[in-house]
Amino acid sequence: MAQHLPPDAPAAPLIDCAHIRLHLDAFVDGELTAFDDRDRPLTQVVGAHLRECVSCARLERQLQALRTALHAFGQREQATMRASDELRQRAEQILSSRRARSR
Repeated sequence: MAQHLPPDAPAAPLIDCAHIRLHLDAFVDGELTAFDDRDRPLTQVVGAHLRECVSCARLERQLQALRTALHAFGQREQATMRASDELRQRAEQILSSRRARSR
């Protein structure tokens, strides 16, 4: 995913923000396992940055909301597929019983 800085991002920490945003998707997904050049877990580095940077924290909240919405969508789709499977099984039972009666 391309990382874009919002127009209101402060000029001074752009390098830090750009670096943090490279890791933000993995951070939000709980998949960030890398370390920085000082052997600090990037989860700590990103978390500390998010506590200080309003624009990165806003992006993190947006990514969390997107992740939650996608998860909910997946759950609904799975429930729909389950209903379709149940309907298919019931239809197969009905057809099988009709075939058996017609013999």
